[in-house]
Amino acid sequence: MQDVRTWLIQRVATYLRRDADGIDTSQPLTEYGLDSLTALAISTDIEDEFGLELDPALTWDHPSIDALATVLTAMIEEKAS
Repeated sequence: MQDVRTWLIQRVATYLRRDADGIDTSQPLTEYGLDSLTALAISTDIEDEFGLELDPALTWDHPSIDALATVLTAMIEEKAS
């Protein structure tokens, strides 16, 4: 399984039509134009990629890639144990 943070950067870059190198992972994704439909699509992709069930508000509760990667990594580790 690839690194969650790296995967998120690539997925967000794809949805927001931005270069992955230009995304500041500490900035709220809303500053890059993330809207509720895109957040839902990213959440669905996360569920499919990592086999998790997410609360739809997760991307709003953890608005940056860094914050989201931290919580997702913990969820994946918990699921594996």
